[in-house]
Amino acid sequence: MALIKQFGLAGLYDNVQFGKGNGRIKFDQGANVFLVRNLADSSLVNARVAEPVNDSDAATKFYVDSVAQGLDPKEAVVAATNTITTNIDGDVSGSARPNDMLSLTYITNDDKWTLTGGVIDGVTLTANDRVLVKDATGADAVGNGIFVFAAGELTRSTDADNDAAGTGNEIGGGTFVFVIGGTVWENSGWVVTSPKATAVLKTDDIVFAQFSRVTGVYADDGLGKTGNKIYVRTDGTTTHIDNDNVAVKSSGTQYQTLISDGAGGTAAWNAVSLNETSATQNTLLRARGGLGAEVSAFADQSIYLSNLTGNSTTELSVGAANTVLRVDAGGNLGYGTVDLANSVSGILPITKIEVGTGTNEQVITTNGGANVWTEATELKGIEATRQVAFGASSVALGSALPANARVTSVKVAITSAYGASTSIIIGDVSDPDALSAADDIDPTSTGLYQVDLMHHYVNSTQITVGLSNSGSGTGHVILTYIVG
Repeated sequence: MALIKQFGLAGLYDNVQFGKGNGRIKFDQGANVFLVRNLADSSLVNARVAEPVNDSDAATKFYVDSVAQGLDPKEAVVAATNTITTNIDGDVSGSARPNDMLSLTYITNDDKWTLTGGVIDGVTLTANDRVLVKDATGADAVGNGIFVFAAGELTRSTDADNDAAGTGNEIGGGTFVFVIGGTVWENSGWVVTSPKATAVLKTDDIVFAQFSRVTGVYADDGLGKTGNKIYVRTDGTTTHIDNDNVAVKSSGTQYQTLISDGAGGTAAWNAVSLNETSATQNTLLRARGGLGAEVSAFADQSIYLSNLTGNSTTELSVGAANTVLRVDAGGNLGYGTVDLANSVSGILPITKIEVGTGTNEQVITTNGGANVWTEATELKGIEATRQVAFGASSVALGSALPANARVTSVKVAITSAYGASTSIIIGDVSDPDALSAADDIDPTSTGLYQVDLMHHYVNSTQITVGLSNSGSGTGHVILTYIVG
């Protein structure tokens, strides 16, 4: 049976043990205080209590130290806003983080924030999570403070909303809060440095300064730290962790190489740029698809020749004017002239004889030794023609006739009849119907019309086909003449 002792009529005895083998509370009547003692009643032990609220509440060491330093501690927050977007050295681990202030919008009239995404410093918030907003600037600096998250909004916490009806529910100079989570600001403490007095919400800019941070082992260049874990940082592109080893990571494209950026930055996977001087050196052997020789000094328009003996490449410079590439009697490739006595065979067709292009009205003749272009005016009595198709407007009948030309006939073919009242005349500028008058041709009816004549032009003259009231229709003119 349990031992029951030391009960007085007015209550328990002044030395109470809590259970078998546990500590005890003892009342010192002389000092008029309660003592928390060990099981043997030989020494005092610690008593742990909540943060004080009322004036008569017991105070923790943390609270007392804070008061001694002029601080007003508040309940801890799960995360604090972060604006560090690049990786930093020291005791901040992890890779680059987003700027949390870009996800927050301050509503001035309501003195609250709306949050897009529901994440602060890597912490996904849940209902009633406490958050420190410390990085607002400009007109939004009045919105810094301690907030509670709910339904995508941050509302000031009741212990830091400057509620006039509250007791100690204030934010101002000395307000202190500890951050217990986050990628960047975990285990850091922050204090209000401005205003010095109690802040006037929506009026005073509220400025927080970092007050403390849990320190010890930290990660320096190339390292990261999560809790008590130290790890090697890799970029995940050129380096990675492979079976607990730091290794070079391949790109997603086979046969690429790491290329320097030339500025001391991080190398990147890419193809080798062979047109960059610094990318290559020496000479690619012919056995590997190269030339086996330095060819940058070869002259313009040179030909690269294979040198089987030296397994290299030699230069054949461009030949002299009017020479051709040929193989000589010794079997060597080079430039020279064609030996028609020994280098041709068969009969060259006349269609392959090229005498160049003459000028207008010239014809090919022979001078007894070669084919040459000759002016038609020099060929007496040779019949020639001019012809042109026409439609809805007047046209020139080919090029001008040579001097001393004699027109012998004009043939007109109406291939598509013109409308009524259309007339056609043929002549020159000074005499428009010198070769064919309007009544010589009936353009309203298809057919072939011919006018025979002998009209002499002493000078070179342009012949024209004139149409009036043409409407629609088509035709063709052939003019025959001789020179001399």
